[in-house]
Amino acid sequence: MSEVRARIGYSSVAFVNELLPKYFYEMAPDGVLLQLLTLQITEHTTDQFERLYREGLAAAESFATAGADVIIMGGAPTNISHGKKNLEQVLADLSQKFGRPVSSSSMAQKRALQAVGARKIGTINPAAPRKVGDSASGSLEGGMELVGRKHAMARLQDYNRIPPDTALRLGREMMREHPEIDTLIYGCPHWATVGAIEPLEQEFGVHVVTALQAIVWEGMRLAGVNDKVNGYGRLFREH
Repeated sequence: MSEVRARIGYSSVAFVNELLPKYFYEMAPDGVLLQLLTLQITEHTTDQFERLYREGLAAAESFATAGADVIIMGGAPTNISHGKKNLEQVLADLSQKFGRPVSSSSMAQKRALQAVGARKIGTINPAAPRKVGDSASGSLEGGMELVGRKHAMARLQDYNRIPPDTALRLGREMMREHPEIDTLIYGCPHWATVGAIEPLEQEFGVHVVTALQAIVWEGMRLAGVNDKVNGYGRLFREH
């Protein structure tokens, strides 16, 4: 490895971490390192989101101590469990406290959607529909319209074993049902979505954002690593 260019601290809310480190190092240029702490979630419940929210704050302190250049708090549903406005204030306060950028997975996805100019959006998530914490649609902001939703219908414990062709199949189904969509966003960085980005963008002329892609992009850009990376969508090539 070449000289360290950036250390990105990420508090990963997951049942297990299997795919995230693999895809991080495929996307990130040489010299960009991942500092990873796993905050285990076993159910999507309000009680667990509250516990994970507190653990995420403690993890941010650990990353700062370990020399992270950028800190990203994982778990989009956890991020927004106290409200989007509260999240923005918490991130600003932590950035000031630690003297380095502090972001979140939900903020990364929101900024990625803004960067590609998303307007009519289809969201695709690994789990069945639920009332608590939709990890993709929670990143939509004013001026963005949710047009359609798809779900892989997997259990939390099975995200890492969702077949790699599922993301591409669901994306194609979405585009055939809603050809007016200009952007697809895949929630959750713990299932195989990265391989769907380029095929869908080329086949349908849309923007494709995935949670993992957005997290790596956000961390790199906040750390001042502005390399254009091919193979992972227009977000990395153009923004």
